[in-house]
Amino acid sequence: MVLITEPTHIQVFLKNEKGQTHTYEVVSGETVTQFKAKVQNKEGVPADQQRLIHEGKQLDDRKKLEDYGVRNLSTIHLTLRLRGG
Repeated sequence: MVLITEPTHIQVFLKNEKGQTHTYEVVSGETVTQFKAKVQNKEGVPADQQRLIHEGKQLDDRKKLEDYGVRNLSTIHLTLRLRGG
């Protein structure tokens, strides 16, 4: 017997540097890179300039959101990477 489960959809909040909060729907198993693409489409911030923070930890592109304990109704903070000059 094989049990096939549908991916779980959850809502997370993204709070930007302006204090604005937007809601995103993500799927269980979604990677940080996939989430950054959604943020780029909605916020207009290129993925390579995004720094995402959840519960004090910076999110690594190679990991999944769930690796950081992101659950339904979690808040992720968006800050911008400073460019060297």
